[in-house]
Amino acid sequence: MADGVRGNLSLFPFLFSLWLAVPAHAASPAEQYMTYCALCHLPGIHGAPKVGDREDWTRRIRPGLTMVFRNAVEGMPNTAMLPLGGAPLTAAGVWAIVDYMVSAAGLPASALKDAARYEKLGITSRDFIRRDANYDGFLTREELAGDDTLLAAFARFDENRDGRLGEAEYLKAEAALERERASAQVDDATLEANVRVALSRVKGVDLKDVKLSVVAGIVSITGIVGHASVAVAANDALKRIAGVKKIDNRLVSGEQIGWD
Repeated sequence: MADGVRGNLSLFPFLFSLWLAVPAHAASPAEQYMTYCALCHLPGIHGAPKVGDREDWTRRIRPGLTMVFRNAVEGMPNTAMLPLGGAPLTAAGVWAIVDYMVSAAGLPASALKDAARYEKLGITSRDFIRRDANYDGFLTREELAGDDTLLAAFARFDENRDGRLGEAEYLKAEAALERERASAQVDDATLEANVRVALSRVKGVDLKDVKLSVVAGIVSITGIVGHASVAVAANDALKRIAGVKKIDNRLVSGEQIGWD
């Protein structure tokens, strides 16, 4: 077990004692945070943003507070963040807790204004936001660097010929490329070989820690990676492989396994 995980585990008795001290029917967001969220967010395990960490929360809210709320309510794939935090909470209750954690970070007014400005754009695609490096609401060729398939088709989906893809254009491109990928006829053995090559090129993926199966074009991957971002990168690598009908990505972070 890594030292970092050992350190997190050493906090458990302290955190558990705090959890026991909170009333069973906590009323305030602060009390609900201690009851349901502190085990991960106080020590910052699984990459969970710590309460009071201004730098991390500034980054988290950059796409807008609505996206932060949505992530907390819907959960985040390949992470320990389950829908509603895996707790008996309502969406309103989760939103109140997130408000509490954001407020506790003491973010500068400029960070809140930047988040509000981006939120007004109404962008909802997590993948689009992840790629929008300068948060201007558009994707340029530079921001799509490394995605050779999409770059090759860029002009086809740049409907207004402005040299950028807005969210609607990007989503149309992703849907079209997915259909084209799935329509290719590739036998499972060849497809599995292509998938292994693609995964071997993803930084942070060790094939000996990943179980891979390909059945009727459906690619399933399970195993351990260092961080949830590696699972996202693995998905990016697989979604352009011709012949893939569907991707079942169940990679989880080693940090999460160590804690659980």
